[in-house]
Amino acid sequence: MSTATQQQGSITMTERAAARAREMLGKRGTPEGAIRIGVTTAGCSGMSYKLEFCDSVAAEDRVFDSHGIRLVVDEKSLLVLNGTLVDFETAQFRSGFKFINPLEKERCGCGESFKV
Repeated sequence: MSTATQQQGSITMTERAAARAREMLGKRGTPEGAIRIGVTTAGCSGMSYKLEFCDSVAAEDRVFDSHGIRLVVDEKSLLVLNGTLVDFETAQFRSGFKFINPLEKERCGCGESFKV
């Protein structure tokens, strides 16, 4: 994974989100693994966030470290994710990762997609 560009500061996680990611990586059996964050075309507003396990890092990927979790982002996604903070929320009927993106201009009514 050393071929990827290592940078600091553009994508971060809260301690709570990092703890949850660490737990998920541990259950998967890859505690030293990474999480890939990106965007995909979806929903009524145009884009949706995606978060998945990352088994390989391409040379053009950017790698950020936040609270000991490696976050991998492709260059295209970084254009709309730069400055994003990932949090983890637990509510009465739902829990999950929440993206706080300063570039986000609009979110659909159901909250599943966004525009920049």
